[in-house]
Amino acid sequence: MSIFRNIFKDKKNYYNILFVIFLGIMLLIISGIFDSNKKEDKSIDYKGQSLNTDITEDSYEKQLEKRLEEILSKVQGVGNVDVMIVLESGKEIVTKDDNIKENGTTNEEALNGDKRQITTDKSQSSTVKISGDEPLVLKELSPKISGVLIVAQGGGNVEIKNTLIEATNALLGVEMHKIEVLEMK
Repeated sequence: MSIFRNIFKDKKNYYNILFVIFLGIMLLIISGIFDSNKKEDKSIDYKGQSLNTDITEDSYEKQLEKRLEEILSKVQGVGNVDVMIVLESGKEIVTKDDNIKENGTTNEEALNGDKRQITTDKSQSSTVKISGDEPLVLKELSPKISGVLIVAQGGGNVEIKNTLIEATNALLGVEMHKIEVLEMK
């Protein structure tokens, strides 16, 4: 305790220690800012639009809904649009696997003339790893859409309803009977 009292008796030492603590805190804040900027950009540019490839299923749904709302609301006579997309399953990741198969046949003949043939099959599969426990990913398949609900101001008009169903079918590849259009109140 007497060491701390001696250090803090002199105001110059006290201010120097406070300055060093302040400098340390500032370095931690600055390094945090640079670390957040170093994160890999997991987006791709497709036809002038940036698509985030590192997204959860929930944000994938929201991203599709938002883009569909934006484009459908531009159709003449539609007005405001709300879209709900339901996914059938989650994202599927296909990894590279090494498969080893061994087949063997053994023929045996006993002294009494009996013959038998023994067939052995062994197979072993393991996922190829690239660094540590990270598997080698061949491709990622987006979740399959099981249904789309569109609520639009012009949804009561049969022509607009058919246009919205056809556009959604063309954009998302969802079967027409899985697309429902309702009129907004």
